[in-house]
Amino acid sequence: MKNIEVIGMPMKYGCMVKGADLAYEYIKDSLEKVLHTTCNNVVDVSFKNPEMHKNDKKLKYLEPVMEINKRLYTKTYKSLEENNIPLVVGGDHSQAIGSIKASLDYYKGDVSVIYVDKHADIHNEKTTPSGNIHGMPLSVCIGRCDHRFDIGTYNLKPENLYFIGLSNYEKEEMDYIKESNIFHLMDHEVNEENIGTIVNNIKSKLKTKNVHISFDLDSIKPEDFPAVNVAVESTYQDETGMSYNTAKKVLELLLKELNVCSMDFVEYKPTLDENKKCIQKIEELLKVIRENL
Repeated sequence: MKNIEVIGMPMKYGCMVKGADLAYEYIKDSLEKVLHTTCNNVVDVSFKNPEMHKNDKKLKYLEPVMEINKRLYTKTYKSLEENNIPLVVGGDHSQAIGSIKASLDYYKGDVSVIYVDKHADIHNEKTTPSGNIHGMPLSVCIGRCDHRFDIGTYNLKPENLYFIGLSNYEKEEMDYIKESNIFHLMDHEVNEENIGTIVNNIKSKLKTKNVHISFDLDSIKPEDFPAVNVAVESTYQDETGMSYNTAKKVLELLLKELNVCSMDFVEYKPTLDENKKCIQKIEELLKVIRENL
């Protein structure tokens, strides 16, 4: 029986949104209460004199993002070595670089990634419109970024990437997704009634034994979960995001049906959580994780 090991990743450099680094500290009590564990494994996110555009006028905080992700990589790999299931709690979604690459290396590439997010996060250094690296983690993991993003040994194969809940992306991202024949479902294509069929479909397509789930809380509709780092409009429709109940069911069935080896839980912004309504929903999601992982 594997244990869930919580790894705190109070990262902000991927998006530099005020409050992005506070999530783990605010969620910590809930993690300990719901998961019946002690949370004392936290990535050191300090970085001396971080520069926004060091040697690059486009990319933001490249050095701290990659250095801190290498620290996370080490912690995640060690957790896997100790027969745990690492649950990495952030923080911005650039943390997926360290967590996914550690799982890929530990399992020698035998890992698929289920990416539950309204954003595609698959820009590279040439296509990123903002320069924020939280929009690039999947390209780093696939190996379609330059040498400055090198980390680990094994890369994620595009055929082993599955998107659930997309609603916001740039043309360059969707072009790559379609050209690479990457499995992707938009937010409006996922609901409580069909999620069982969707998960069974993904299960039938899997080419790997192990699965990493990267769960972004902004995949949920803003009216159901407003406390996230980056709230944006949908690229193609008026509404954006899955309902909370749908996202909860997605998480439950993925954990129940697939061999999940590691997981991200990201993008909670406590400064927007009025009356702690979102933290209550986080505790419900953590209960789902506890009961099914």
